[in-house]
Amino acid sequence: MKPTLKVRRSIQNIYNDFNNGKPEELEKLIVAWQFIKALPADHPNSFMTLGGFHGEPFVGRGAYDGSYWGGYCNHGNILFPTWHRVYLHKLEKALQSVPGCESVMLPYWDQTYKITKPDGSKEFLGVPPILTDEYFTFSNNVTIPNPLKSFVLPVALHDYVEVSSYSKPQGYETVRYPLSGLVGRPTDRAAAELNNSAYYIPGTNTINVKLTTQLLNDNVIGWLSGTVEIPGQFNPNNPLTPVGKFRGGVYDSYKKSLDAPCYTVFSNNTSRSEWNDPKYNNVNAQSLESPHGSIHLSVGGVNMPGQDANPNSPNPNVPSNANGDMGENETAGLDPIFFFHHCNVDRIFWMWQKKHNATTNLDLSVPGFPADQQYPGTNNEGQQPPVGYEPSEQLTMDSPLFPFKMVENGQERYFRSSDVFDIENQLGFTYESLSLDDTDQASALKLQASAPQEVHKSDKVLTINGINRAKINGSFVLSAYATIDGVRHFLGAEPVLSRWRVVACKNCLTHLEVSASFTLYQFTEDEIARAIFDVQINGRSGNEAEFAKFTVANQANANKLLTARAPGNMMLMADSLGKGLVAEAPMLMNSSAFNMQVS
Repeated sequence: MKPTLKVRRSIQNIYNDFNNGKPEELEKLIVAWQFIKALPADHPNSFMTLGGFHGEPFVGRGAYDGSYWGGYCNHGNILFPTWHRVYLHKLEKALQSVPGCESVMLPYWDQTYKITKPDGSKEFLGVPPILTDEYFTFSNNVTIPNPLKSFVLPVALHDYVEVSSYSKPQGYETVRYPLSGLVGRPTDRAAAELNNSAYYIPGTNTINVKLTTQLLNDNVIGWLSGTVEIPGQFNPNNPLTPVGKFRGGVYDSYKKSLDAPCYTVFSNNTSRSEWNDPKYNNVNAQSLESPHGSIHLSVGGVNMPGQDANPNSPNPNVPSNANGDMGENETAGLDPIFFFHHCNVDRIFWMWQKKHNATTNLDLSVPGFPADQQYPGTNNEGQQPPVGYEPSEQLTMDSPLFPFKMVENGQERYFRSSDVFDIENQLGFTYESLSLDDTDQASALKLQASAPQEVHKSDKVLTINGINRAKINGSFVLSAYATIDGVRHFLGAEPVLSRWRVVACKNCLTHLEVSASFTLYQFTEDEIARAIFDVQINGRSGNEAEFAKFTVANQANANKLLTARAPGNMMLMADSLGKGLVAEAPMLMNSSAFNMQVS
């Protein structure tokens, strides 16, 4: 007889049960988290040990050689979903090792969970209160600091590779948007203190948690929905301010990732970008890693694209100085919310597997690509390899997933992706829901039926590549725009979850390129032919000069050049110093900063 599967549930549903007189599941979860956070830092089940596997504290060659990544996490390659699946499994086992908490399962933060507003409309919840509340009160009225809100470092983090940028002292408490936790150098600490002081309760040095929680939720909801309103009309004197409504938020990206044609393209951004290269095909795909990165940035301190240009932004003070721990690979794993986020990412991974009949095997072949060649993303070429890997090493579903070990036939060995294909038969659990829709299906279907549908006018795609993240400190977001008849339209955004000083890598001047693709379905062929495309990058403070290279500073000059274009020419060359646009060969745009192509 097949054993009963354990179930990973939505943290919000567990929280709802608690509020409705069923406290046991949430209370055990809280006890387990409190316990592993209090263990000695070097204990194998301590949160310091487990959280530190993702990035800092760096180990191995990456602790001193910037050409390598000092953490164990895999990003930008085919091991991204499976490595994180095993990571969650190990954290869950640590929670279950706590006496009395053997039944605890790691819940997922259902980022597409919606609530009903007083007017009957639906909106995304954002971050569940149980992940942001300062305190937790048990059903017996005992109150403790909420262990899911943050983590206080029991030992210092010493960054020896990136000029101490991400060093953090013992006693440091992790932070989220709109606060900054960049405290490694005196200049960083001063900027962080200035940023954080904007959120003090008046007359005190105490953070207004109610305010910062609301701002965090506003930002997360903006990223999820992709519908941040930009007020006013187009201003030719300030052409970088777009008008209208953004589209294509995280919710849409998650949905699109479920249609990825094969596991390799679905699994990571490197392989997806290769698939979306116009030289191969016109079928635009999305990877799981991309919307995953958007949530990291939304929690870790990067505004939803457009909010910086919005005078009604939820964070109009100094948003570029917000630097939360989820926003950089170095410290993301040390914020408890990381694991609830990645549990949701794993749930969507399982959804893709179920949809594509890939629960018992993950085929790495890519349609139309020769089997005897290495597809981008099946190795670490052009990246900083994680601990245990070399750049050119061919990755397979039997590659070891360092540092996680299991016992097989009495012998200890490293986990492999092939050990965790099937979460039900290999790991013994399943997920409460395999849907991206609101749990209130009737209301969701009613709203979907009444929602206006955008007309699909074109199959063309704007592709951007050649952006070198080695020159940019920290994570950032790449946004693309099209100006048509004087109106600047937002096409979409690509999050780039990076490290603080990628320039430490000796190979970064020629590698670590960022690519992105944006559909143009809402425009007619004639509108695309008249469009002026441009790129904008938003991220951490101190990068302004580099970001300026990607913006079109003189809209009037660009408009003059429209008349110089030959019939059918759909592309322009953007001067890397932002001096304007220059006519170029049809379909292609090149500069020292990036390349664009419409196809």
